[in-house]
Order: sequence, then structure tokens, then C-alpha cells
Amino acid sequence: MKHIITLLFGIFVTCSLFASTGTVAITGAVTNANVTTISVMHLDNQILVSAELDADGHFKMSAKIEDGYYTLMYGRNSQHIYLYPKDQLTITFDANHFENSLTFEGKGAERNNYLANKSVADAKLTEDLQAFYKVDEAKYHKNLENVKSTHLASLATYEVEAFFESAEKKSLEYDRLLSIQNYCNSYKFYIGGEVQPSDDFYKPLQKVKLDHAEDYQKQPYYRYLVNSIYSDRIDAAPTVDAMLAELRKVPSQPVAISLVNGFYSKISSKKERAKDYLDLIKRVTKHQPFIEAAEKQYAEIMSSKGLKNGDMSPSFSYESIDGKTVSLSDFKGKYVYIDVWATWCAPCISQVPYLKALEKRFHGKNIVFVSISVDKEDVKGKWKQMVADKALGGVQLFADNSFDSDFMTAYAINSIPRFILIDPQGKIVDLEAPRPSFDKTEGLLMRLVEE
Repeated sequence: MKHIITLLFGIFVTCSLFASTGTVAITGAVTNANVTTISVMHLDNQILVSAELDADGHFKMSAKIEDGYYTLMYGRNSQHIYLYPKDQLTITFDANHFENSLTFEGKGAERNNYLANKSVADAKLTEDLQAFYKVDEAKYHKNLENVKSTHLASLATYEVEAFFESAEKKSLEYDRLLSIQNYCNSYKFYIGGEVQPSDDFYKPLQKVKLDHAEDYQKQPYYRYLVNSIYSDRIDAAPTVDAMLAELRKVPSQPVAISLVNGFYSKISSKKERAKDYLDLIKRVTKHQPFIEAAEKQYAEIMSSKGLKNGDMSPSFSYESIDGKTVSLSDFKGKYVYIDVWATWCAPCISQVPYLKALEKRFHGKNIVFVSISVDKEDVKGKWKQMVADKALGGVQLFADNSFDSDFMTAYAINSIPRFILIDPQGKIVDLEAPRPSFDKTEGLLMRLVEE
């Protein structure tokens, strides 16, 4: 998101939700460091502990904790870890290859190496979006079971403690249930179009209890699942009064706090209901800084000039992967399919194989494929490395000011991936063009270039 108000997200809660039952010590080293701070976060996004890297990329930190899942954060990179009192972990990774190079040593390393490898495996298990999502209900459930069973088989190869094995088995089941809960949104996001699952499809969710306080505190996927269920119920309510009534049904204060914090992002992601979410925030909190931030967000949404299809596109001039300056005007006379992405954006990376296929299919046609990275300047090296590692084609550009670049602001881009289609005269064909993984994308582009 363009505006991340981490401090505001924590205004309702104290910095420590866990009992202090023991201490962990964490040291490590980062090669090709592009960010100077590394942190361990609670599941509610509060910082447990952070450390500054020295000139050689080394760091050390310690904290009192209760056992459970936490999140290791380095810049935009994140990884779930599991900490237990008296752990003594050494963490190493290459900042340009965070996910594939993350390694743990020392006491507690076995369970965390499993989690790191699990993240890599997850990406591979779901990389064929069509095969994973565009299937019938029975096949989708089978796909989810395959993911779970694959991770269980991997877990069995690690020498982990009984407490972690129990927690992780529960986590894998919550992850499966979350994927069922979010299937319609995931299908629309990755495949395009709508699906209407049967009542039987959702049967596994009927057994989920939404008031398990300890799991909400310690289990990330249970937290996501509970928040998703209640968020959908609130969003389905037709009026602010009805939304408030749904919120009041939430039995847990931590859940309610998390939902209220999430209303801020709904102002921009649910533009047709932006005023409802702003009014809801005003009715449930008196914390003025949070209200003012929400009002500012709403004002920006409402005051946006709002480009529309058929308008002349704003231009850009950005540095290419080979150091040249490239402008939109350089492509006059061709259709331009723009991919706005970043190295930290997993959904963006999932589109890469499909984008490559489009580039190959339309090679020699009257269309150019332009990818614009909105990474921060300090991770430019990682961008260059990923372009090389993944052999990214088309025209690879680096935005001059991330999400605050003029082109991004003009298109009101606050989330990615985002695709834009521009015609040979520089006019907007589609402000939010279909993604490469959508079935209709190839047909749309073919009709245009053959006109």
C-alpha cells in the first residue's frame, strides 16, 4: 500500500501482548544489505524487538517472549518464524535473494529452517495459477489438501520439538481453511471473473470457532481467517448502522481492534463505500490522529481528478535496466501494456510467467510490454538482480520516486500489481487492464493489434 500507518495501527494496543516467560537471543548477518534495520514483529504488527545493522551487515538483539509465531521483517521482506524461550538463533541471508537464501543456525534453527523452506515450497505449489484456481470445487479442495500434505511430509523430515509440531499442524489446517474462505477473492484476483461456490464448498468453515483467544494471539492463519470472516460480514452490511451492529457482535477486543485498524485501508480499497468506512471509524474511536489520517485518506480519494478510459495518458521518463532514460513518448505508434510491480510483491511475481508468455506470443506485433518497478531507491540493486535472475523481458524501468512518482500519483496507484493499456496515440485504453494470467487478456490484445 502507498500509505502504511504502522504507528496508527498500534494506537489501540500496548506494545506487548504476551507474558514475559523467557528470553531469546538473535544474531546474524545480511549480505548486500539495502536496509539498515531488521525487526521481529508480533502478529498484531507491533514490534517485539529491532536492531541496526553495522557496517558489515551484522546485527544482534534479544527479547523476552512467550513461545509462538512471530514475523521477521527486513524492509519489505517478511517471514514467519517460531520463537521459544531460550532460543539462540543466528540468521543469515542475502538481501537480493531473501526468500531463497534465508538460513537459521543454533537453538531453534530446525523449526525455522522448516518455515523458511515452506515459504519457498508454497510459491512453487501455487505458481501455476490456472491449474491451482481455475478448477472445479472438488479439485480445488484437493489442491489445498495437496499443499497441506506436502508441508506435513516436509515437517516430518525435520527434528522439531513436539510443541512446534503440534502448533504447525494446527497452522496448516488454518491456512487451508483460510484459502477456502478467500477462494472467490483469490479467483478474481488471479484468474479474473467471478465464481459462486456451492454451500457444500464452505462446509469445512462451519466448524471454525471464532472466539479462540489463544490461537488468535499465537496463530497467524487463524488470525487472518477470523479477521476475514468478520470483515466480510461487516462489508456485506448495507448501512453504517448495520456495519456497526456486525462489529458489535465481535466477542473479542483484540479482533475488534484489528478490524477497526483495517477500516483505514478499506477507504481506498472499497472506494464505493469509502464514506461508510470513514463514518464507521468516527463512530468507534475518539483517537483524533487516527480519525484525521482517515479523513485525509478519504479527502485524497474524493479529490482525485480521476483519469478515465479515452483520456490522454500522463507520461513518464524513467531509468531503464541498462541505464538509459525511457519515456512513454518513445513508444508512440505502438500499444503499450504497462506492468506496475515491485520485487517484494508476491502477487506481482506470480504474474511473471504469464507476462513472459504474452511477450513471446506478441513478439513482432505492434505492442510493447513495459514493466515499471516501484521499489524504493535503496533496493535498486535487488531490482537489477531480480531482472537478471528471472530473465525478465520487455522494457524494464525503475520509477523515480516509488509510489509517489508522478505517473503513479496520476493513476492513483496505491496497490500492486497494476496493469495499464495505452493506445498508439497515447490514449488510455484501460485504466486497470486485465492481468496476464486472465483468459481474456490475450484475446483483448490480439483484437487491438490486428485492427
